[in-house]
Amino acid sequence: MPILLVHGFDGAPTVWAESGFRHFLIANGDLDPNLVRTFHYGIAADGTYNNRGDLRQVASRLAGANLSTEDRLLCSVDALSDNSVARGGPREVTLIAHSLGGIICRYYLSRTVRDEWGGLYRGNVGRLITIATPHLGVDLLRLTGLAPRGSAMWAIVRLLEKLGLAPARPASTIKRLEYALQAQQLAERRTIAPGLPEHRVLLSDTPIYSQLHPDSDVLAELNKPGRMPPQVDCHTLYGDVRYSVRITANKMTLVDYAVSFGDLVVSAESARAIPNAACTAHPLVDGRHIEMTLTYAPSDPEPRSLVEHLPKVAHNRQLANQEVHKTVLSVVTP
Repeated sequence: MPILLVHGFDGAPTVWAESGFRHFLIANGDLDPNLVRTFHYGIAADGTYNNRGDLRQVASRLAGANLSTEDRLLCSVDALSDNSVARGGPREVTLIAHSLGGIICRYYLSRTVRDEWGGLYRGNVGRLITIATPHLGVDLLRLTGLAPRGSAMWAIVRLLEKLGLAPARPASTIKRLEYALQAQQLAERRTIAPGLPEHRVLLSDTPIYSQLHPDSDVLAELNKPGRMPPQVDCHTLYGDVRYSVRITANKMTLVDYAVSFGDLVVSAESARAIPNAACTAHPLVDGRHIEMTLTYAPSDPEPRSLVEHLPKVAHNRQLANQEVHKTVLSVVTP
């Protein structure tokens, strides 16, 4: 079975080996290692790995456009399909993509007419599996937007923190993730382009950032009806950190509320489905629950960490998640 692995933003082809993902599929799916390949984004004009360029140009590499013989072997869907047929395998390629990689694959699959970079889909993909892909977009500089800041759930979270029932401080943890991402982007700016002013982070200066934004023209076009070839079997895997609270008093429920934080980068709503396309969703749920009973007598409630298990389905750890490995394997080798 021919499989092409497409990594996400700020990743590299090596992530599929480092996470154990590629080895797991080959070892447990009895797959030909020569037909399980890792896609390469190419080299940008400044000599760096091109994971900050225009995703449409990166997608053209899936079509084999303007590639060297070596790169075509690694990146071209057509070359992989031809190699599979030559080895007695199927013509249809399976694309497995993480995060941004899923949008890159979808753009390639939408090309019924050759675009300005030479991208053209020739009908030889049988399956698309996206992992943590923001199909509805994501504002990478506003992670706290996963749940509305003024919502009742945030008020409850803050209350639990003040009462000492949430020592792990889930609301503060989400905010720290936002600060950490911004700090990482500034560090990258200093490395790649020293001397530039730091009033804007590096990510927001790239085509990729604007193309992944929920208001992106690229996403708006991709999400129109008819953009996904109907013969492609689509599957989505996504993290869903669900946080619920129930407060009762005198056998009466005062608060019963739940909210999803997605995978802490991409919301579950954005990753669970491809708009206007039939697909099978595979949620990776990490449910956190706390229940409080209000009484007149003072008590010492048991401290609980509400984010103890959040990393299990976090955005950048899903490729190393054994549940993800097993789910993908069940799809590609039913």
